Amino acid sequence: MKNDSRKARREAERVAQAAREAAGLAPGAALPKDQDQVPGPVAAAPRAPEPGEKDTAAAAVEPSAPAASAEPAKADDKDDKTVGPGKSPKAEAAAPVRGQRTKTRGRTLGLLGSVGVLCLGAAAIAAGSVFPPATAATGTDVAVTSLPAGDALASCPSTMKLFTGAGSGVDPEFAPASKNAKTGVRAAVLSDSAGRIPGTEMLRNDAGVEKTIAPRLPAAEAERATGAGADGTSERKGSPSPVTNYAESLTVHAQPLGGVQSLVSAVRSYSAADGDLAGLAAAGCAAPSSESWLTGAVTTPGSTAVLNLVNPSASVAQVRVDLRGADGMISAPSLSALAVAPGESKSVILAGYAPNEKALSAKVTSAGGRINATIQQSTLRGLVPGGLDYLGAAATANNTQVIPGVAILSPKLAGELSKPAANADATAEVVLAATSAEGATVKVRALGPAGEVAIPGGGEVVVASNATARMPLGGLPAGNYTIVIEGDSAVSASVKMVRGTKANEPIDLAWAPAANRLGSEHLLVLPPLGRATVVLNAPEDTATVSVRSLGADGKLSATRKIELAGGKSVALTASDFGAGATALVLSATGAPSYAAAVLHDGAFGIAAVPVSDAALGREGVQVVLRD
Repeated sequence: MKNDSRKARREAERVAQAAREAAGLAPGAALPKDQDQVPGPVAAAPRAPEPGEKDTAAAAVEPSAPAASAEPAKADDKDDKTVGPGKSPKAEAAAPVRGQRTKTRGRTLGLLGSVGVLCLGAAAIAAGSVFPPATAATGTDVAVTSLPAGDALASCPSTMKLFTGAGSGVDPEFAPASKNAKTGVRAAVLSDSAGRIPGTEMLRNDAGVEKTIAPRLPAAEAERATGAGADGTSERKGSPSPVTNYAESLTVHAQPLGGVQSLVSAVRSYSAADGDLAGLAAAGCAAPSSESWLTGAVTTPGSTAVLNLVNPSASVAQVRVDLRGADGMISAPSLSALAVAPGESKSVILAGYAPNEKALSAKVTSAGGRINATIQQSTLRGLVPGGLDYLGAAATANNTQVIPGVAILSPKLAGELSKPAANADATAEVVLAATSAEGATVKVRALGPAGEVAIPGGGEVVVASNATARMPLGGLPAGNYTIVIEGDSAVSASVKMVRGTKANEPIDLAWAPAANRLGSEHLLVLPPLGRATVVLNAPEDTATVSVRSLGADGKLSATRKIELAGGKSVALTASDFGAGATALVLSATGAPSYAAAVLHDGAFGIAAVPVSDAALGREGVQVVLRD
């Protein structure tokens, strides 16, 4: 009988829902008092009741109508010739005794049912479905199914190379940059609290091992979860890798321990004092992604921007590249479906699709395999090197973006470097890409060592629909800054930096991308080339950042706590974290805080390195089973 009661309630709710839809009411809304008894024209068409079920539709139309027998017909009844489910021939024979009144009611029910069908048909067209899809019961706990953690990945681009052929816009030819160019990849991995170093290797695109940082642990040992060392204390340590000068792309793999991804990071750096590609460049090696925003490429005459796509996964990646220039979206149909095979690298000359752009952004998405996307940017001003760097992926587009690690020259020197016509775009500037047709109105703030500094011109810029815009940072006092961007719509952002000594001598460029906030633990590998300065800031409130340095011997230093307040940018140099440090371990508490490293080399080299993302914890998905 409980089952009959549930069916009756479902039928009553079905009829009431049809009335709500016909009256334009939201699902679950209370019906007006005069509609508590659902009138015929909006009722659902009568249907034959199931065995043992009351004819609730007929009762709703005419409460005084007699209910059909709830007793199911017997299977061995010889006189039982079923006329309707749940009705015996005797019940059918008794019905005409009521005479004309019964016939009239039958015709009325038929008419009302037909009208109800038409009403429900209209409601179905408007709403898409008369009956809402089944959902899990409210308040029901859905179990989380754990997923096994895979290797943590850090994918590094190939070294800077000189572009030598126009080709067709894809897969250009390259040549070495200069005779004295240096390149290197350094990686580091942290142990768990028990001091176990996860198996870590640098793999080439062909899956060959370039370097082994630590041998892989047996599967049973790696899966065992441990919270501390044998004596109950933390035995955390690290393992920095030897620097490799391998010039092609590499991917660092670190084995998971205890079902959790290990913390691994790497960085590619390049330096040259002569040749067309003179300068300093660095790229933080990042986990492959299904979506990347790269903002700030330049395709004006003398500048070369090459988008490099690397697929370190085991699946084919179907890649789409959307370009945004000063006037909005740029049509590039041939970039809408690029297939990148597992272990394959593919290069795209952006000037072939978006020429003469002073600021270009690229949104790179992939289906199937995830990819690592970077832009190699270089400029030649006549015969004088004009700067080079990697444009790495910025933080996901958002209304608020924070860019730490921005080094600004003195206004006097910055003005002298940009005086020649060939150096007109050699100025520090914020590059913004609107990510929607709405465009964006953006307010930019500069936070220096003493707090906020007013930006000449007001620091406000309007970015057109799906366009990329620039805002100069000229006039700011020299120093290390954190740039805060606040818009009324989502934007992607980066800052272009300039360094040099004289206008007619080589200068260098660098791009600092928008950063993600610091969390529980991050690993920042210090490049083997250049001198690093780490810039920290908590733009809105107070925060504490804990810093530990990792030495070449794998030992972690004592924790140093950095208090951030008042929007002041705090800079840490080698004297703060030790000259022999190979990496820094950062963790933050309090208000959102951010960090990045800015590098200097020689008289003019400059580059930026972001902090790698925190390791993933144990992952899980909710699985809901429906009947």
